[in-house]
Order: sequence, then C-alpha cells, then structure tokens
Amino acid sequence: MIDLKKAKLPQAVKVGGRFFAIHTDFKYILRFRELLSDKNAPLTAFDFMYKNEIPIGRLEGITAIYNFMNPPRELPRSTTEDDGEIVIDYEIDAPYIYAAFLEQYGIDLIDARLHWYKFLALLHGLHDTELNRIIAARLWKPNGKNGEYEKYQQKQFEAWRLPQPEDNEPDEALNDFLAKLER
Repeated sequence: MIDLKKAKLPQAVKVGGRFFAIHTDFKYILRFRELLSDKNAPLTAFDFMYKNEIPIGRLEGITAIYNFMNPPRELPRSTTEDDGEIVIDYEIDAPYIYAAFLEQYGIDLIDARLHWYKFLALLHGLHDTELNRIIAARLWKPNGKNGEYEKYQQKQFEAWRLPQPEDNEPDEALNDFLAKLER
C-alpha cells in the first residue's frame, strides 16, 4: 500500500517480467471492479486500465491489476473468523462515500484525481460520518436479548444490509473467472 519512505506511489504492474503503466486513479479502479463482476466481459474490456502498451498475457495482466487493487494490509489483524459479510458497495454507497470525503477532508470526489492507495487510506481513516454509521449497522450482530435497543438495531441492520453473494443464485461463470484471477 502506501510506503512513506518512497517518493511516489506505484504507477505500474508487473506482467510477464515487464512493467506496464496503468491508470491508478480511484475512478479507473472502481470501473475495473465493476467489470470484474460482469461474467460476459471479454478480457479486452480491461485494456482501458493500461496507459500505453497492453500485455500479451491479458489474464495475467488482469490478475496483476487485481492484486494492485487489493494491497495487503497488516492491520487490523483478524481477531475473529471472517464471515465474509459485505459491508461497503462502491456503487450503492457512492452518495455516502462522496459526502464523507467532502465532510471529513473537503475533497470533492467528482472533481478529484486521487491515486487508489490514497483513496483507500482516506476511506479507512473516515470516522463519525453517516457512512461509518451505515457500516456499523451492517456489522451489527444480535446478542440474544430482546430489548428495544436490540429491536432498533435489527431494523437498522435490515434497512442497511447489502445484498450478499449467498442472497443470489451462485454464478458459476463469474466464479470461474474470479478463480482464474486467484491462480
């Protein structure tokens, strides 16, 4: 992710032993994420991510960009078993993400050009915004009590919960495509 010892953030991915310059602005990465969920997207649909030359190994290139998009994070460490619950959706939550960045940092995301790693760092650093309250509602787990607070929290959870992969029928073509990226 961000290395403060370096003068610049990464601007390229390594494919087949060579570096290829990519668009690192968060808007490009969000479009890339959207395309990943399109099972009918041909490999050439991802070519927009490259600034100049496109690697011959397109699938390897997509994998490299996918890894760039998901940099490893040392913290926070997982303290419980991850249940895989999706708590943020960049499309559905766009108005709340926009408002949070404007409120907390004075950044208008419509006009901003922001490296993906900067965007992620700022997103992770948000606090006391409506987006944080929404995410907290999505992360809520019942404690077995049946009081008014529990009922209120259950309503908030249901109101803000995002569609989860298990909510839909499994999409084998999409799963196969994503499995190729994991190799």
